[in-house]
Amino acid sequence: MAERTANAAASRKVELAIGGLDALSVPPCVAVQYLSKISDGRFAPRLAGEIIACEPALTAMVLSLAQRTGAGPTEQRHAVPLVLDRLEADAVRDGLLGIRVSAGFEIEFAAEQPARPARTDLILHSLAVACAAERIARDAVEGADPHLAYSAGLLHDIGKLALQDIMPKSLAAIAMEAEAAEESLYSVEQMHLGTNHAVLGRQLAQRWGLPDSIVMAIWLHHSDAVTHLGGLPEAQVARLVWAADHIVRHLGVGCSGSFDVPEPLSVLAEVIGAETATLQEIREVLPEEVAGKAAVLGLDTPNPAARYCDLVQDLAARLSGTQTELSEENRTLKASSTYLDFAQGFLKEIGPGVSAIGTAEDLARRWQRFFQTGTVCLYLDDIETSGMIETVIVEALGHSHTLVLQRPEVIPVIPRGVAERFAVLDAERDLDWLIEQVDVDFDLTRTKLVPLLSQGRAIAVMAFELNYPGDAALFAEKFETAAAMAGAVLGLALAKERQVGFSERLIRAMGRDAAGRTDSKRVEDPMAILAEMAAGVAHELNNPLSVISGRAQLLAEGEEEQIKQRDLKKIQENAQAVSEVIDDLMNFAEPSTPRPAAIDVRQIVEEAIQLAGQKSGSEHINAQVQTTGPVRDVFVDSGQVVSALANVITNAVEAYPEAQGPIKVLIDAGRDTMHMEISDLGSGMDEQTQRRAMYPFFSAKPAGRQRGMGLANATRLVHLNGGTLTLQSKPEHGTTVTVTLPYE
Repeated sequence: MAERTANAAASRKVELAIGGLDALSVPPCVAVQYLSKISDGRFAPRLAGEIIACEPALTAMVLSLAQRTGAGPTEQRHAVPLVLDRLEADAVRDGLLGIRVSAGFEIEFAAEQPARPARTDLILHSLAVACAAERIARDAVEGADPHLAYSAGLLHDIGKLALQDIMPKSLAAIAMEAEAAEESLYSVEQMHLGTNHAVLGRQLAQRWGLPDSIVMAIWLHHSDAVTHLGGLPEAQVARLVWAADHIVRHLGVGCSGSFDVPEPLSVLAEVIGAETATLQEIREVLPEEVAGKAAVLGLDTPNPAARYCDLVQDLAARLSGTQTELSEENRTLKASSTYLDFAQGFLKEIGPGVSAIGTAEDLARRWQRFFQTGTVCLYLDDIETSGMIETVIVEALGHSHTLVLQRPEVIPVIPRGVAERFAVLDAERDLDWLIEQVDVDFDLTRTKLVPLLSQGRAIAVMAFELNYPGDAALFAEKFETAAAMAGAVLGLALAKERQVGFSERLIRAMGRDAAGRTDSKRVEDPMAILAEMAAGVAHELNNPLSVISGRAQLLAEGEEEQIKQRDLKKIQENAQAVSEVIDDLMNFAEPSTPRPAAIDVRQIVEEAIQLAGQKSGSEHINAQVQTTGPVRDVFVDSGQVVSALANVITNAVEAYPEAQGPIKVLIDAGRDTMHMEISDLGSGMDEQTQRRAMYPFFSAKPAGRQRGMGLANATRLVHLNGGTLTLQSKPEHGTTVTVTLPYE
């Protein structure tokens, strides 16, 4: 009774010690092999795949990792090659680096006769059992899974490896006793420890989440019960591992620490339902196969501990260098993130309805908060405002107000040193004209100024008080980054305001012309002037838009936070939308020079109807084409006229709110020109809408539905080809567009 209590206590101590293991150790010779793969450069799991698949501790680590992370289908988590394809490279690398490398067992017995089994002998035995089990599953037992049999064979003795990790001397003494008595290690363990490596291995496998079939093979490969469970499918893998273990011990590959006589091949064949001759063939080819796989582990590497130390030292140096690089990148990313916070808040507040001075005011407040400055003054140098300069003052606590100052007669508003390049200047000599006009207590000795550039020209100046003027050089790069982004946005806002002014003046001029003015300053060709204005808009917007889009893309590529990345992508998307508007403007303002040729007008109408169907998404347009009298060829650029007529027909299709109604095309050969009427019976237009229908970007549809370029482009193209386009419309009675085209 006292012996049973002692055995129970010893058993519990061993179980608790084994239960504290998160992984098994590996010998230095194996560590040298996979560490060399990690230190070579960019690590990929497949590079160490062969090494991992041949070593029990590494295989157990990878299969456990796959189970914890859910890598791949459950039914494949027993096969190392399949699992490695689905695991993250960083997770595998970290797992390998986290495994304990121990030469303790060899060193501890170096002064004595080396005890059996050595760690390398246990690994070699496990590898041989894995190869034998895989061969049996593939060649001798129908329906067995070779990958599962291999992994189970490789891991069948993990309990033995764990015992060697926590109590190497005790395991060595038990092995010596087993050898002297010609007994199995399993039975001597049970006698001295009250437990055995099979039970301990099962506990480890369960805690590490290994597949159930592997757990059962680890538990039963020494038990007589495995030979009596022939009808139990769950025990099939355990029987294959049991048979493989006996075949390997017949061959004497490696050393398992068991010295009892293995079962003959005929008994093994009967238990697993195989042919004895097949098992004999497996036994004959096994040594060569195992030797080939064992070579990747470097088990015979001379002086492995010294090589391991050298490799670790080299790897540590590499990691130190990498850490330095990562630290530098981290500092850069933090700085970029700070800029992004500034840009994100600024750009989110800037909408199409915000004026240039409103944009400047928001920017000045954010500049003060971001750089922790004193009073900030931002003034715009817009050549369109003649003698006035719009200015924003942001005083303490963010209180801001706007002013209109008089432009000095002699002193340049933009200091020459920053008119076309970025620099941080002392403000003492350049802001006297401003100080005279504003009631602000500026300390010029602490004030710096920077230009806000757009398209290589300073369009505004930011003057601000630095709390520590000596730090100006340290912040120069940050000032330049923030100022470049701000200059691009302000340039866009100013360009928009100039073009709005152009549009208003043009519309007023067109209105006076329509009222019947006949003086010499009358607007002779409003459409040409409108096209010139559109070209100006497009050219003004293109460059600042490219800057905004490019900087947003650059920041997005270096940003890891999803919310900020999404905001930056939104900026890019909106920039793309504006770019499409610019393309429409350019197509209107600068169409290609017409290349006229004689062509049948009926062919032009037919092609225009087909193109309108594509534009409107209609499979069939209910168009009725009629001709009056003989039809002559017109002399036009057919592509441009087809595009123009397609826009007119598309508008006619969309004039019907629901079902598609009829569209009538009447062709009449006049004496000097070809006349064409395109009519619909749709919603029509009131007088005000009719007057503005051919203006660019005018649309009677809800905002965002159409850009309103259809009739504008059509009118432009028809005019370029020597024709005319007019329209008549009445609400609820439809619209008629009349087009004339020249003969040759």
